[in-house]
Amino acid sequence: MELAERMQKTVVGQVTWANPDLGKKCLDCAHLTPAPKTKGRPMHICALVRVVSGAKGVPYDAERAIACSKFAAVDTATSE
Repeated sequence: MELAERMQKTVVGQVTWANPDLGKKCLDCAHLTPAPKTKGRPMHICALVRVVSGAKGVPYDAERAIACSKFAAVDTATSE
């Protein structure tokens, strides 16, 4: 996918350009943290924004946002 298309699909608050080829949403990313309470839909903050820029990230709707190339799956324990 072309960078221009990825940029268009990116929402304010993501650490880098959306990557639709992953087939993931930000909601499933290990870097996601809940934002302080807001009205309406639950909002989240990408923790990588602080790592990259030193500033707290902007809250966004991670349920609707397409994951970026920094996506990391949440490590869930499995039982044997």
